[in-house]
Amino acid sequence: MICSVIVIPLLTFKPVVTPISMQTLTPTDPAPMDASPALGPQTASVTIIEYGDFGCSTCWYWHKQGVLKELRAKYGDQIRFVWRDFPVITLLSPKAAEAGQCANEQGKFWEFHDLVFEHEGAIEASDLLAYAGEIGLDIGKFTECVTSRRFRDRVNAEQHEGFENGFNGTPTFLVNNQTLIGPQNLSVFASLIDPLLAARK
Repeated sequence: MICSVIVIPLLTFKPVVTPISMQTLTPTDPAPMDASPALGPQTASVTIIEYGDFGCSTCWYWHKQGVLKELRAKYGDQIRFVWRDFPVITLLSPKAAEAGQCANEQGKFWEFHDLVFEHEGAIEASDLLAYAGEIGLDIGKFTECVTSRRFRDRVNAEQHEGFENGFNGTPTFLVNNQTLIGPQNLSVFASLIDPLLAARK
């Protein structure tokens, strides 16, 4: 299952893969793709984009399964993993997304991301501040960033991008130009990645 903006029954999840056209972002866009938190080189043959929500229990589940670590261990610099905020699950999600961007401003998005999910998405304001302290952020700068809502437009733009792409839940992934819905395991990702890499040889 995925975290969704609509109520759905609990089902055994089957992967859905559909082609999708990637948006071309203009220089004036408040959420350029190259400003997103990412792991792996920009020259990677395959880009995996996760549209995620810090308040999504299914996102926590996927994180705890260690699939991202498995992907990076298997493919190394052949893949680039990018985070896009899609804060649609809880009322606290947008502020948590902005806090994540504030952590990214200090170069520690992934440390912040991991702590949130290790604490199963506890994202009250006090929780976010505690995570910032635990990963060694400058608390004054972090607090100013969060309070000023400096990244509100970026988070809103990424959320809008998700809706424009037809997404209605998290986590949703793009593997190059293909959509993969839900918390998939390594083998499902590999079924998309391997042919893409083979085609480039």
